[in-house]
Amino acid sequence: MNGGGRNPEESRPARTAGSATVEAQALLPMIWADPQHMPEQLAFFAVRRFGPRAAASVARRKQGRPAAGDDELRQEAITHGTRMTIADGAVLGGPFIVLMPVSFVAALLAQARMVLELAVLSGHDPRSEQRVADLLVLQDVYPSTEEATEALNEVKRRPPGGRGRIPRRTRWSLVVRMAAILGLLGGGKQSTFQRVVSSAPIVVLFLVGMVLPLIWVPALAVIYRKNTLRLGVKAVQYYTPGAAGDVLRHRKRIVHMPGTAGLAAVLRVLAFAVAPFAAAVAAAAAGFRLAGGFWGTFLLVLVAVSLIAASLWFVRRRSRRREEEHAGDQQEHAGDEE
Repeated sequence: MNGGGRNPEESRPARTAGSATVEAQALLPMIWADPQHMPEQLAFFAVRRFGPRAAASVARRKQGRPAAGDDELRQEAITHGTRMTIADGAVLGGPFIVLMPVSFVAALLAQARMVLELAVLSGHDPRSEQRVADLLVLQDVYPSTEEATEALNEVKRRPPGGRGRIPRRTRWSLVVRMAAILGLLGGGKQSTFQRVVSSAPIVVLFLVGMVLPLIWVPALAVIYRKNTLRLGVKAVQYYTPGAAGDVLRHRKRIVHMPGTAGLAAVLRVLAFAVAPFAAAVAAAAAGFRLAGGFWGTFLLVLVAVSLIAASLWFVRRRSRRREEEHAGDQQEHAGDEE
């Protein structure tokens, strides 16, 4: 393709190919318009937007690494998908709890793109509507592709965008269902007791995150890594039976941060988490009183500094993501010119 007669509608998604968050903001109105079919609308959207990109990504990897075998390419697709899921889905908690739907949808889209890339590596067309049914089965929404295909016949394609004016209970149930698909809550066939037990750690994390927002970052990174790797292995087994063994053997090496970079990331999160406690202790010990004596001052300063630290982290992260997307746009534009 020379790019001379490129359709603007086609070029727009390509420029934001690295950001599932941007696409999540475009998808949410469709989910609000058809909340009872949230997983189906997400799967339709993922195949429409990410199907062509998945094919292009696999082609680029094969071109850049002509000696790589299919197992290596599958591992690379899972590695990239896991990193994108972590990057797009971990900004939650505290003042950013309002971003929960966007973050969850972004994480689900990043996982869907990974699945589509694995489908391409197995010789399947990522733009086919059959991939929609595949996604729903892999996400445990339906037990079989036959049931998924039958259910999809009743779902509107491209519903008119809603404006979020749906009952809070419905909105919350959607968020809970997204969390279940992502593996944050107990999914599948569980008893009420099992569901409560599996959900308890997330509830505790949610409550702690309201005071210390950045606790969500390392916690969700661990959860997303585990569940995205599991989904990747499941997709490999689904599309290429018997080929998941190599992925399982190398799973510990997938999304493994270099020592220095990993240590720096941990220290940054710890610094942001410890700073509120240090400030609260210093303010209370210095005799500074706001309300309720020592403990009232301690809690007020802890929450205030925690929110400020989380805001600074969020702004820094958004700035870095924009720089990365801009650099990616420039590289893609240079490639088009060549």
